[in-house]
Amino acid sequence: MLKYLLILLSLIPVASISAQQPDVYQTIPQGTYEERRTQFLQYYSENGGSGHPLYEVFRQAARAAAGYPAEPDRMRKVIDVIRSNHDCNDFTLNGLLRMVYLDEQQDYIPECMKEDIKACILDFKYWWDDGRRDTTYRCYHTENHQALYHTAELLAGQLYKREKFTNGMTGREHMAHAQKPLMQWLDYRFRFGFSEWMSTYYDVEVLLLANLFDFAEDRTIRTKAGMVLDLLLFDIALNNYQGFLGSSAGRNYANSIISGTHTTSPLCKLVFGTGTYNREEIMGPVALSTSSYRCPSIICEIATDYHTPLLNRQRISINVEDAEQYGIPYDKEPECHLFWGMQEFIHPLAIRMSKQISEKYDVWPYRNYDDYIQKYDTEIARYGKTVSNRLDRFALSEANIETYRTPDYMLSCALDYRKGAPGYQQHIWQATLGNKALVYTNCPGGNNLRFSPNYWSGNESLPRAAQSGNVVICIYNLPDNRKPDFTHGYFPVQEFDEVHISGSWIFGRKGNGYVALYSQNTPELTTDFRGVLCDFRAQGRQNIWICETGSQSQWDSFSRFIEAVSTASIDADGLNVTYCSPSEGAVSFGWDTPFRTKDKNMPLRWKYRYDNPYCKTLFDSSIIQIEREGKKLMLDLEKGKRTVIP
Repeated sequence: MLKYLLILLSLIPVASISAQQPDVYQTIPQGTYEERRTQFLQYYSENGGSGHPLYEVFRQAARAAAGYPAEPDRMRKVIDVIRSNHDCNDFTLNGLLRMVYLDEQQDYIPECMKEDIKACILDFKYWWDDGRRDTTYRCYHTENHQALYHTAELLAGQLYKREKFTNGMTGREHMAHAQKPLMQWLDYRFRFGFSEWMSTYYDVEVLLLANLFDFAEDRTIRTKAGMVLDLLLFDIALNNYQGFLGSSAGRNYANSIISGTHTTSPLCKLVFGTGTYNREEIMGPVALSTSSYRCPSIICEIATDYHTPLLNRQRISINVEDAEQYGIPYDKEPECHLFWGMQEFIHPLAIRMSKQISEKYDVWPYRNYDDYIQKYDTEIARYGKTVSNRLDRFALSEANIETYRTPDYMLSCALDYRKGAPGYQQHIWQATLGNKALVYTNCPGGNNLRFSPNYWSGNESLPRAAQSGNVVICIYNLPDNRKPDFTHGYFPVQEFDEVHISGSWIFGRKGNGYVALYSQNTPELTTDFRGVLCDFRAQGRQNIWICETGSQSQWDSFSRFIEAVSTASIDADGLNVTYCSPSEGAVSFGWDTPFRTKDKNMPLRWKYRYDNPYCKTLFDSSIIQIEREGKKLMLDLEKGKRTVIP
């Protein structure tokens, strides 16, 4: 057992933002959108890109909108990135296309570069069926990349309708080629949400949606893009804490979790007035700051109402085995794009079409489909069904999210998500008391933070977790044949005002917010591989973690919270546990047993796409209505109608 330890940290006041300090983290909204937009463009005209060639084009777009001249040498680097055909150059191309369209409204691009830019756009490979073989790896298949390619193709075709592209198609043919999959993608996002839920990729999805909203000639595409953009910002509004997207997430990277500036923080700073800037994650904000789109005020008000407690429940994405009930077949190539966007490449019901697409177009991600097909066929012969349906670590199937936000903390969890399956970038739960004062657990991969899963993002093996208000229970059951043999909690000591360890509990206070983290296996607080004191590590392949959050208004003092929680009864039997929470009452859960609170079985799957005080909409609804204090936002997918009532 650990000895009692008390660590007192000095309280660092949050600085207020000013025109001279635009990159300070802002927790209270300040200024109007137009004021923030002007400041944003000014800042990124001078600081954007950070020298990274993928982001250079967004610095140039910001300069264009702010009235600064283009930088020819940097613009040539933009063209070089696109011509390189390296992965993610579709980000850059969408930025360049925005610049070309803006140049038509107000001359900006130097004449000497316009022919090179046109040649670059005409030569681009817009989809895997182009016929030209890729010489470098390019990711087409994920949810964000699919729409980035289709958006770029549509907008490029519109620019040069009668021209022949390098692959022999005319611009009009490219428009027709992009339109159907793009419409399908927009419909799926409206009906099912983003399979990459609350992820770092919201940044690039804002870019493509703003491009469609501003420049698509098809009115239906423009309207649907606006509606999906509304819903994406509604997701952030419901799941941010003071400008930091601190929720569970489908895909996250370590730098977006532990750096204090999530990829979406500049977006929050621009649209909602809370958050901070950084130098690279600027694709979405630059697009919005140069767009005619305006986030409905009702969403902005929900986003920054940190004083009113909010319980939000969301159901996102689908399970492949449920696809037919939504009218989605397994043996059609266009519909298989949905499964690839979910990264369900080798699911038994989708694998044969995945194999057909991969072989037909010579595209990643798998080359050994036959091995999996043989495994499934063997299981069917032996058991009458497949029993190994969760082999794909990349998969982003149905997620049921609960997020509880109060003035002093936020707690979020993906309930019972693919327990025991190999994981990738899925971020299962998190307690957030500040943009750097946050707590979560994971089953780590390697130390290299560039790859997933790694030490602080993703999970080598996914846990089973559930949440009831301000309590999360997270259970790990790691397979014997895989590393690692421990789980751990992220608890950055220096980011809290007080930290106290008592036995298997570690407690933290940030302002008036409290958090407690418990490990069934005896934990040790140590430094991680970076030398940062943040690693609450517990050996063992099986472990039960418990998190409880609270506040001064609830407990009067941090010491009372510590006493109440640390003396609460915890009865564990193998992978089953009952925790007598001093605030929630008896909470019980297990690897194979129901989630119960106060002697009632609690659902782990929601019926609703959104279930919160502002919106209660059944999953797969074609109409979504958001209401708050007389304001309404009504979105009708079938009619293609977006109505804002101020």
